[in-house]
Amino acid sequence: MTQPPYSSGPQNSGSQQQPPGGPAWDGRGYAPGFAPRRKSPRTTLYVVIAAAGIIVFLGVVALLLPGLMGGDDPGGPTAPSPAAARPTAPAQPSAQPSETPGGPRLTEATTLATRFLAYLNANDQKHATTLACADSKNLLAGQLIVMIDPPTRLAVSGPAASVSSYYPRISVPFSGTTKGGVPLAGTVDIMDQPTRPLCVRLTSLAH
Repeated sequence: MTQPPYSSGPQNSGSQQQPPGGPAWDGRGYAPGFAPRRKSPRTTLYVVIAAAGIIVFLGVVALLLPGLMGGDDPGGPTAPSPAAARPTAPAQPSAQPSETPGGPRLTEATTLATRFLAYLNANDQKHATTLACADSKNLLAGQLIVMIDPPTRLAVSGPAASVSSYYPRISVPFSGTTKGGVPLAGTVDIMDQPTRPLCVRLTSLAH
């Protein structure tokens, strides 16, 4: 029995033919097992991180480049301003009111003269001479014998004053009466040495 001759045309017109030299194509146009690979999310993350690192690196280079090129250093010392370099004049001390030379000593001298005259009014020449200076005590005692005779009423009559003389002294004026009614006026002369206590040196009579 003879077999029918093979047809030269495609026998399976409804089926897809495989391309020569490769696997058959599926309905999406790709051969099984040869679909394109999808990009992994992790790969995208690596790309973003790498890009960010490059941006940061470029920013650092931009900041350091002026310094490397010899530009002005923002953190370096700045030249002082003319106002800061100019020395300021020291503050002048305010003037203080100066005390009158010998002021406290004048008050002390007035007190001493008052005590001296009080002894004379009490006819107590002995205690009066205890207020005298050591080198003039005898001279003052003799002066009082000649000048004073009770009843005596003497008192300080004016402010004490420093007097320029051959010895430093403070003169305290006094006035009153002695020998019952004889007017008497003069000064109690007090030795004024800064390193020594005040003492009565002499009495001077007004003429």
